[in-house]
Amino acid sequence: MPILLRCPVCFEALSPEQKSAVCKNNHQFDRARQGYLNLLPSNKKRSKNPGDDQMMVEARTRFLNHGYYQPVIDALIDKIQSFSPEAPQSILDAGCGEGYYTSAIQEKLEDSEVCGFDIAKPAILAASKRNKAIEWLVASVSDLPLMDEQFDVIISIFSRSDWPEFSRVLKPGGHIVILTPGQNHLMALRLAIYDEVRPYPEDKRLQDLPEHLYLLESQTIDHMMMLENSQAIMDLLAMTPHYWHINARQKEQLERLDQLECELEMRLSVVQKRYTETQ
Repeated sequence: MPILLRCPVCFEALSPEQKSAVCKNNHQFDRARQGYLNLLPSNKKRSKNPGDDQMMVEARTRFLNHGYYQPVIDALIDKIQSFSPEAPQSILDAGCGEGYYTSAIQEKLEDSEVCGFDIAKPAILAASKRNKAIEWLVASVSDLPLMDEQFDVIISIFSRSDWPEFSRVLKPGGHIVILTPGQNHLMALRLAIYDEVRPYPEDKRLQDLPEHLYLLESQTIDHMMMLENSQAIMDLLAMTPHYWHINARQKEQLERLDQLECELEMRLSVVQKRYTETQ
């Protein structure tokens, strides 16, 4: 079943029409030449160019394409497959970035319908070049341009979660897979930058779930990476919030490194939507 889109202006269903999508109130959204749809109206943006910029997208693409985060892909796919070992699923990647994880999931679960969205237009442009079989959208997590209760799985990787919106588009019994940093995630990178490093705090979002969502399970993904050149180290930096906080001296000392052994530690948590009493 194709992904069902919702007009971001009037919330009516969007229907495909040649190279665009249009609702019954004649709000029309044209597909970009690369195939994606921009469903983030300018009046709903908090800034002119929200999200990652072109430099950060290119750094992320270079780094991830080297396979440093392959254990994360493997864990994600194993978990998604465990929800429905036989039947295909409809999957939404919320805050998909340049589509590395989304594409890998679609290629492995090729019978599933997959949609990825991000608020950053440069990221979706890169994603649409990576994989043509996915419905790519420029959209905001707080106002999803998607019809209700159509997804079996939502994944959210180091992205903001909007529980009401996730619940709205998720089928009853569906799963939300969330990846957050473990306490020691990228510790070696942080030690190379800062004089004092604190462990990442525990994610509070999972402690404040609405009543119809509950934490089903959690596991840790732990892997040691060897970054073998300065480019990989600086690309990893550009993927993190630390990029915006380091000063010139800290950046310079990081650039002098020609290799770095760095721990990848992520927490994979699964949240499930409760069935209603009538179901």
